[in-house]
Amino acid sequence: MQRITKVTEQTLSGTNLVNWFQLLRDNKFKIGWRYLPRALFISLITSLTAPFALYEKIRYHKKIKQTKITKPPVFIIGHWRSGTTFLQTLMIKDQHFAYVSNLQAFMPSVFISGGRLFKHMLKRLMPAKRRMDNMKLGIYEPQEEEYALANLTNMSLYHGMVFPQNLREYSKYCSFDGLPKKKVAKWKKVFQRFLQKITFYSNGKQLILKNPSNTFRIKLLLEMYPKAKFIHIYRNPFDVYLSTLKLYNDMFPYFFLQEPYTNQESQEFIIDLYEEMFIKYFAEKDLIPDGNLIEIKYEDFVQNPIQGLQNIYHNLGLEHFEESRENFNEHLESVKGYQKNKHELDETIIEKISNRWQLTIQRWGYGRVKRVAKRVERKGTRLEKQSERKEKRSE
Repeated sequence: MQRITKVTEQTLSGTNLVNWFQLLRDNKFKIGWRYLPRALFISLITSLTAPFALYEKIRYHKKIKQTKITKPPVFIIGHWRSGTTFLQTLMIKDQHFAYVSNLQAFMPSVFISGGRLFKHMLKRLMPAKRRMDNMKLGIYEPQEEEYALANLTNMSLYHGMVFPQNLREYSKYCSFDGLPKKKVAKWKKVFQRFLQKITFYSNGKQLILKNPSNTFRIKLLLEMYPKAKFIHIYRNPFDVYLSTLKLYNDMFPYFFLQEPYTNQESQEFIIDLYEEMFIKYFAEKDLIPDGNLIEIKYEDFVQNPIQGLQNIYHNLGLEHFEESRENFNEHLESVKGYQKNKHELDETIIEKISNRWQLTIQRWGYGRVKRVAKRVERKGTRLEKQSERKEKRSE
């Protein structure tokens, strides 16, 4: 795991003082000595934004509470690094949708009243591109609402990026299975209020939200939004593993406040969480009413995004496709030269993924498993023959 010394690039800079103290208390105030400047930076920014957050709450609380989410939210789900960002970035070119921007995700308590002031600060703190894939990272680019929830509550997987020694403990906030009803109710309330705030800010537009953690939460989300629509995008599991590992290695070290997990621990965690995600998803996806779920294959979608979008709009009963077609095409033209990262897997990991992730590999028809198995078998045979030849020479 690489060591990063940068202090100011912190996802929790937009949290509030109460939540920040609660997170520190939950983690028994265990901050690594070399990470103290980061903790102090978060404390400083949180203190500076506190008056604006209080003002915003007093001024807009009643209006936000009275805001109705009349149009069913559209949830883009799927594992991290499966194309959820590409899909949402394209779909928000339809001006009839509202989405969560980086400004709103990282400054959820002040983006209405203090947005003009803090957007300049956030712009300075954020890198120009995402570190794991070089995609543009402007303050108005779309972002996962999970970051907002991490700033508003002490219940998010993303706190494990900050407190890596408790990464597995925070993973329970993906599905909320087995947690006390009071905790679940509190999370629901915060989530609902945040979506009301985005709806209020966007003058009632339909929300299109992208959050891989929501792949665990189909039942939970349907309890809140029975008419919600879901777009599940899936990708070759072998590519997903490598790209996710790059995410853990290249991005997360910027946020650590504790000594990080080992490479072996992060690899095991990725494999475990993926497995848990899709066991949960396949168990709950049939709860979604007919006509409110579409599943798309990433590799097919990137080959013909316009046709893919047309299928999404048609299957989910969304409007304004033709009206937005030109916007879609303009965006696709603007990213035409984008090059995806290339990765390589060693045979040991290939074999482990082939065994552990069979549920998705088989269900989605990724035939690489058989080819991988044959390659591993051939390699094993070669090693055996080499060993036999060495033994004969020694005799």
